[in-house]
Amino acid sequence: MKNLLDLEPIQKFIASVGKDVEKFFGKDDGCIIYLRPDGAFYGIGLYEWLSRKKKNLTLATMEDDGQGLEEQKVKGRKVLLVDNDIITGKGYKRSTEAIRIRKDRLRIQEVKFAVFSDRMGLANFSVAEYSSTPVWGFRGMDALDLKIIKYLSQDGRASFADIGKNIKLSSVAVKNRVDKLMRGSILSVNGELNINRFYVISAGVQVEAAPKTVQALIEKFQKKPEVYHIAKRSGGYNLTLGILAQDIEGIEDLVDKEIRMLQGVKQVEVVVGELPIIPKTFIP
Repeated sequence: MKNLLDLEPIQKFIASVGKDVEKFFGKDDGCIIYLRPDGAFYGIGLYEWLSRKKKNLTLATMEDDGQGLEEQKVKGRKVLLVDNDIITGKGYKRSTEAIRIRKDRLRIQEVKFAVFSDRMGLANFSVAEYSSTPVWGFRGMDALDLKIIKYLSQDGRASFADIGKNIKLSSVAVKNRVDKLMRGSILSVNGELNINRFYVISAGVQVEAAPKTVQALIEKFQKKPEVYHIAKRSGGYNLTLGILAQDIEGIEDLVDKEIRMLQGVKQVEVVVGELPIIPKTFIP
């Protein structure tokens, strides 16, 4: 049986990121944490290679939400998270957040991320870097555009200079990308209000109606700020609405007066619940 370090993918991984990882740890105490299950192959391989040179190195593992981490192996050390790939960025975000909330308590010095394949351009070290070609079939967008949009979604007032520092672009380059996204109707900048400051409950409304009536309802409700979701459906109900209200009476009033009484409406079903988990905001 081949040694792990003799396997071609491990050799490629180490050849691509090994020197940078070694430089990151330097003489400081370090810990490699591989994310279960997919990160084990590369995490263990990298540890076996680096531990031959660096004795003050530990190996740990965890789920991407931090479950199962042996914290004593991390205390006072630099940390490198290792996974197989980054596809959507969810695992990256969950795992880095899991370490961040432990950083002060465990006196963690610094945290970085290594993967074999990085489709989002988020990792500090990777073999297969993100490319400038469109991803996920979004024509005219690349991973840098997605990162810019992510920063703007977190803070709509973030300056182009601050965003550029995080993604290694100039402020002019960031501005040019934002302008291009806006011209292409890919990105829009809006002032939105927090739902929980104005509404208390929500309702999902399923409507079965004639095609002309469905279109009339869409045209009516897409102008109402309290309607946060509209979609056509196949099957028995052919239109679904998400409605915000301050009380049950508000929902009943809207459904009775603006939906049930409309000619062509055959059937309506209403399910009342808490405010939506997403979206958190609405356009007034």
